[in-house]
Amino acid sequence: MEPKKKPSTEFSTLFQLLKLEAKHLPQCFGYVGEDSFEFELVLDHYKKQLNDTGHKYEVIVITSEAGEQAKLFAELFTPDMFFPRKLIILKQAANFFKTIIDAKASGDLKDYGAGFRKNITNLSDDVFLILHYDGKEIPKALDTLFQGTLSYYKTKVLYQSDYAKTLKEVCEKESVALDREASEEFIHRIPPNLGAYLKSIQKLKQYLHKSKFNLDDINSILFNQNELNVNYLVDALVQLRKQDFFKEFTKFSEQNAEVLNFLTRFSYKLDEIRKIKVIRSRHNGEVPIPVMDDILKTSHFSDGRKNFIRKQLIQESSKFSDKILEEFYSILIEMNIKFKSGLRDSEGKQYFLHKIIRMFSILQEKSSS
Repeated sequence: MEPKKKPSTEFSTLFQLLKLEAKHLPQCFGYVGEDSFEFELVLDHYKKQLNDTGHKYEVIVITSEAGEQAKLFAELFTPDMFFPRKLIILKQAANFFKTIIDAKASGDLKDYGAGFRKNITNLSDDVFLILHYDGKEIPKALDTLFQGTLSYYKTKVLYQSDYAKTLKEVCEKESVALDREASEEFIHRIPPNLGAYLKSIQKLKQYLHKSKFNLDDINSILFNQNELNVNYLVDALVQLRKQDFFKEFTKFSEQNAEVLNFLTRFSYKLDEIRKIKVIRSRHNGEVPIPVMDDILKTSHFSDGRKNFIRKQLIQESSKFSDKILEEFYSILIEMNIKFKSGLRDSEGKQYFLHKIIRMFSILQEKSSS
């Protein structure tokens, strides 16, 4: 029997996968990145497409715990009399495959790898494997292990120039439309990643049961006053509004997702402040709109929104010297490493507050001098 080996396929956008019907879905698919919501979107799409075929299937979840490697091998390559069709979900895949693809792997793991490579190209058409590779890249050794049968998508960092385009793609996929004011407010306040955009648009559809949304719609549904608003936290910090910051922070739920969203939005804010400082240094303290449009990618905003952003960033940048910017970037990097390494719960909350108070102190010293 000819092996089913074929070159690995990288999807440039997640939408490419989400448009595929069951018969065209990759049998082995890897989501590369840390965004758990995007991974859930992949799983939901596979489940929906398999359900639409009308055939029953078994869902099997495997983690990186000891002994699970043998379970994956058995589920992938051993026919099941009662549930021949399977959707196997492999979480923490980076750690799961680490020892298997290691060049110095032990004898048993080498044998496992050899068996995996031999069988994967003849995987039954009724078996699907979805893995969450919680890293930045698919290692060449892992691609070799899968013999070119692993298709994958690497999560993308959204830059300012991507926001409007990504929102448009999400709206097209969900068959909805936002008016101009709603779009601008959405982009300004929703954390900039595909998962958050999709989750928010789906929430609008679920609650309002319509396809066209205005500013009042997104304010009432997406920006519930009882939910933590990371954009408000960032603005309160850089504008030295300590009381407003800690009042909003009472909604903090000790979830790492909230902290990571804050750190992402905060990094973009620091970049905006840095760029505004550069623009002002080159234009005698002014910020010409055409220059701002080019550098901050604000050309799709209304004139009112542009003027508001310009005025706000000029005021915020006046509190930041180059030295303070450098110090804030260092603190941000340290916090990012800490929280992505697993810091959470009460310990994470205390560490977060300690760093926030430090940044408030730095800005206060600048304002007092």
